[in-house]
Amino acid sequence: MLKRILFFLMVMAVILTTAEAKPLDKAIAVVNDNVITSSELESQVELLRQQILAKKMQLPSDKVLRKQVLQHLIDVDLQLQLAKKNDLTIDNTDLNEAISKIAETNHLSLTQLREEIIKQGLSFEDYRENIRKEMLIGRIQQKAVGQEIVISTDQIEDYLKTYEQDKKQQQQTYHLQNIVIPLPEEPTSGQIKKAQEKANMLLTKIKQGDDFNKLAIAESSGEYALEGGDLGDRHLAELPEIFASPVTKMKVGEVYGPLRAGNGFQLIKLVSIGGVPENHLIEKTHVRHILLKQDASMTSEEAKKQINNLYQQIKAGKDFALMAKQYSLDAASAIKGGDLGWVSAEELVPAFATAMKSLPLNTVSKPVQSPFGWHIIEVLERKTIDDSDSFQRQQVRQFIHQRKFNEAVQNWQQHLRADAYVKIMDKDLA
Repeated sequence: MLKRILFFLMVMAVILTTAEAKPLDKAIAVVNDNVITSSELESQVELLRQQILAKKMQLPSDKVLRKQVLQHLIDVDLQLQLAKKNDLTIDNTDLNEAISKIAETNHLSLTQLREEIIKQGLSFEDYRENIRKEMLIGRIQQKAVGQEIVISTDQIEDYLKTYEQDKKQQQQTYHLQNIVIPLPEEPTSGQIKKAQEKANMLLTKIKQGDDFNKLAIAESSGEYALEGGDLGDRHLAELPEIFASPVTKMKVGEVYGPLRAGNGFQLIKLVSIGGVPENHLIEKTHVRHILLKQDASMTSEEAKKQINNLYQQIKAGKDFALMAKQYSLDAASAIKGGDLGWVSAEELVPAFATAMKSLPLNTVSKPVQSPFGWHIIEVLERKTIDDSDSFQRQQVRQFIHQRKFNEAVQNWQQHLRADAYVKIMDKDLA
């Protein structure tokens, strides 16, 4: 995860300096009203070269690197321009939270993350701004296509039915690489033939021993081309549908294709298979509570005083259910003596969940404050249940959503590029 984030940041690093380019800096490309400069491109190429060498991958020619990096810079710049046009911003609170999550995901402290960034040749200030830009691109993509994606129950059930004979396949992950030979939105028969011939030519080269990573960097138009076409580990439901069937029959190391996809012809390589089938167990808690909160008849301070008073009465022997029916402002549970039934911590707000998990059975908590108000909590029972079926459906929904989102973003980026004014000054890079 950290390596992929660092790679993205290195590829974006000098976009920050576009507006500060020196007057004599040569323009390499015009993107609507923006300019990509020679120094910008060369800095990016050098960063990419270092990244490829660090991964012990074969370097394509300098011309190929420059051409591919320029295409990526154009795509990034177009999305940032659209984000600006839509007045999208990332405030420091959201930015700090995102960086903290990155550190946590990679089991690093913020200090360790900072040190790792500096080792990669970036200042932490540039790192923060690049993360901000990555988040901006995510938001403009979500705004452009995210709201249109709806996953139905039938889609989930159809997927599960397809693989119901092999539960192992449903939970496995497939580490893939791809090479995309692009096609325009409405290709002619000649363009289709030419792209397919190129895909077959690349497949022949790979089978004869050419390096997949090198060819992906040099020839692919895919989102991950600069990373050797590395798609990472994905579940079957996350993969494009045309990948799913062949991938389950491929051997590790095998290359398959060409496959005709929406964005062109693709070659795919199966790097590895992971994922261990296991049951998903969750803890359920039978809990009840009394809720007091500020409203028209009670100030926040009055609610706090009254909840403390109720707590003392319950500790002195008053019946919890009776007190809940009489005083709780959670109408749905109050009529049941405050009973919330069987719940999991994930269903509750953090403050309530934390207090509930730490409570021994049949013990009443001290007043706990949450965004809803003040609670007195009592845990009646606990049990661990196998939630595998429900959890699997939830995962499949997320995976299918991610796949459809990725496909929609690809189509949207094609439209964005087609509608933009892009002029590449250097003929060798066009």
